Amino acid sequence: MSEYKNKKKLAYVDFWTHKDTKSGDFLREIFSEEYEIVDFWWKPKEKFPLKELQKYENIFFFQVMFPYQLMKKLNGKNMMWAPMYDGLNKHGVINFTNNILRKIFWYQMSSLGLKVLKFSNKIDEIIGDVDLDTLNLKYYVKTDFTNLDEDNKKMNIFFWDRGGIKFDDWIKHINHEDINEILYFPIPDYGRNKSNIDNYLKNKDLNITLIKENFLTKSKFLDLISKCNVFISPRKKEGIGMTIVEAISRGMFVVGFNASTLNEYITDQKIGFLFDEKSINKIDINNIIENYEFRKSIAQENYVNWLGQKKKILPFFNNRLNLRKKLSFKLLFLVSDINFLLKKILRINYFY
Repeated sequence: MSEYKNKKKLAYVDFWTHKDTKSGDFLREIFSEEYEIVDFWWKPKEKFPLKELQKYENIFFFQVMFPYQLMKKLNGKNMMWAPMYDGLNKHGVINFTNNILRKIFWYQMSSLGLKVLKFSNKIDEIIGDVDLDTLNLKYYVKTDFTNLDEDNKKMNIFFWDRGGIKFDDWIKHINHEDINEILYFPIPDYGRNKSNIDNYLKNKDLNITLIKENFLTKSKFLDLISKCNVFISPRKKEGIGMTIVEAISRGMFVVGFNASTLNEYITDQKIGFLFDEKSINKIDINNIIENYEFRKSIAQENYVNWLGQKKKILPFFNNRLNLRKKLSFKLLFLVSDINFLLKKILRINYFY
């Protein structure tokens, strides 16, 4: 008997890089309890897969979103979107730096009955006072603690240089004599450059081990961070921060930029250290060594909370909404309709 017998189909629209990173698989697992999932992997500058998506009654968008002028052609479908805070100006979404267009966009989405999963409190600020059906979540993974070497009173650091946070940004906050080893993986995200660490490699006080791989599987990544007690968050902004969540689940001390979503996870100096461009403080090694049990306790508590939260996702998705049809909305939408048309005429709109 097929595992999909009697299951409805769900179109899962995801950003193409997640096919390798598997960032959205935790939600696929939840949806697969009731739905047969059909994946749509979208790349920037690809056409909107309208005809294909119109075949499905249930559609979920993970990070990826398209302009209202295209989304309205799916009007009446059961749709939900999980926007990532770090990607709201990317992947087809309108310009969120323009307050008027941003508010119009959210009104447009509410008129379609689109529901929103929010993995960052910052998204509340971006939505503003628009009447939209949302569900707040904070993702964690199952804890898997490594036995800490109690004789080791120094930092074993893992840094994946993805081109967001540079080596210079965080190393200045650490006393070199507190470092035992730095595991350095220099593979930046598409369009970004890795740090120049030539000067640090010459420094005999720093024990830097270069990870010579082109890609880290999840199992390899987890194996590497299990050898460390300090994790450097690789980007200034995160949608969820899957690598951060994995580090937290292992009781690691997380160091990173003071922005969402990291500063929503690191709420105590015993858990991690936040910095910005003006920060000059150094990390207290005692916060790392002496608070391992505290971090373990917090990680376990947060994972239990997530188990309760994730049970709300399917009922929230399956609850069909009444569409909000207001004349005032349609008048507002003319502004973005004109903007969309101009882009199409100038051939800078690549969704058709």
